[in-house]
Amino acid sequence: MAALQKKLDDIDSRKSQLLNGYVEHNFELPGAGFYHADAQDFFPYTYGHEKDGKWYANGQWVDAKPEPPRLTTSRPSEAALRKIEMILAREQELVEENSSGTSSSTNRSSYHTSHHHGSGVGNMMLMYWLLSGNRNNYTPGAGFQQAQARQQGWQQSLNNDRSTVNAHAAANPGYQRLVQQSKQSGSAVTAGKSVRGGFGGSSSGSSSSFGS
Repeated sequence: MAALQKKLDDIDSRKSQLLNGYVEHNFELPGAGFYHADAQDFFPYTYGHEKDGKWYANGQWVDAKPEPPRLTTSRPSEAALRKIEMILAREQELVEENSSGTSSSTNRSSYHTSHHHGSGVGNMMLMYWLLSGNRNNYTPGAGFQQAQARQQGWQQSLNNDRSTVNAHAAANPGYQRLVQQSKQSGSAVTAGKSVRGGFGGSSSGSSSSFGS
């Protein structure tokens, strides 16, 4: 439950920036990768990721540790926005196929993998907000238009998840104290943590818009 609350809080904290069209350096958007502010694009590794004596920066492996980026936030390029819209369109297609019950077992497996490893409704909302914030910088296509028609339902799903978290907090007096301690210490709340009021490992059976 604490993990669900953190995801909801993270999404809420990103909304204003994304609706203004900007993305924070090294922000991860599942399905797209990590944002490199200077390059105005998403890549598979964080800026400065080190492997085998090389470092990754702005889409390239370099021989020396890169300097800190010039920008901390920036607007994605038109090409990056097109890429985001393609991912958003694919996510919507997978959700629709899964909901219709007509998808093949392969598509069902692809949906399950995508949905339960960081995508789902919350991620689609992040992509929709980012595209909305940059409508003056590129011409939206079918993926965005479909999302525009569905985003109210996605928001309601997030609201339902927030209600679930609030109900859990009301029923478990120690829950909010544990979450606050987690925020102050920087240590994640783990399943099975003993707290008066009943908070424990039972959250593993809960469901949400995000997946696990």
